Amino acid sequence: MLLDPKPMRLFSMAVGTLFLLATGQVGGNPTCAACHGELVADFHGTPHGARTEDDEASGCRSCHGDPATHLAAPAEPGSLLAFDDEPSATINAACGSCHADAHTARANPHSQAGLACTDCHSIHPSSAAEIALPAEFDRVDAASATCFECHQETFSQFSFNERHRLQEGSVSCTSCHDPHAPASSGHLGAFGQRVCAECHADVDGPFVFEHDASRVEGCGACHEPHGSPNRHMLTHQQVGELCYSCHAIVPQFHLGFSPAGPPRFDEGTVCTNCHATIHGSNLDPAFLR
Repeated sequence: MLLDPKPMRLFSMAVGTLFLLATGQVGGNPTCAACHGELVADFHGTPHGARTEDDEASGCRSCHGDPATHLAAPAEPGSLLAFDDEPSATINAACGSCHADAHTARANPHSQAGLACTDCHSIHPSSAAEIALPAEFDRVDAASATCFECHQETFSQFSFNERHRLQEGSVSCTSCHDPHAPASSGHLGAFGQRVCAECHADVDGPFVFEHDASRVEGCGACHEPHGSPNRHMLTHQQVGELCYSCHAIVPQFHLGFSPAGPPRFDEGTVCTNCHATIHGSNLDPAFLR
């Protein structure tokens, strides 16, 4: 007759708990390892584990709380902070007690969406979920792979012929985006938030004659930041169509002097043949050569 192993396992855990309580070893990793050996073992290889190697008693309790209540009633919900079913605000507050520099008082897009720190970060490597990436993205870094889980529509733009080289590992999502930063309408390009200029300083200026779009709407007024089927990652296929989307009023000679004739320049015109310094100029207010 085979005995049910579950009662035996519970009996063993209870005996171990009583021993730990009797000896006063309720402080940290040795205690937790009695039941959570795998999690405690791989914790030592993490940045958090490295910071607590000299203080075993603070390793687990610094995040999960005092284990005494949990040891007395392991199955009792809420006996410690498990970073699992708790509200995101509770989890974020626990992480923010140490990582206040990454969590400002102002809301960011992730916190506004109700995400918890543990939705992106895995403290214990053995509990991290495997993210299945398409074959063409097998060289992206771990941070970008995490972003893929929620931002698959954005990742599809990196498959265009004109794109930032995320697939090759030349850039990461965090090269341009700070996942903890407060929300900002001018994140990509607008004055004071010129993230693009960190790599594209040659087109940032300052210039004597500025292109207003780059200082008000930012680079995204003309360029798709992730990828585009258009050359130079432009938002429109034709340069003239893009320019006319803002510059509907043009000098008369652009249209021609005959009301019955076709216009001299239209949406098919490559405006940058003449207006070559389109990002800004130190010589000409019309950005001419």
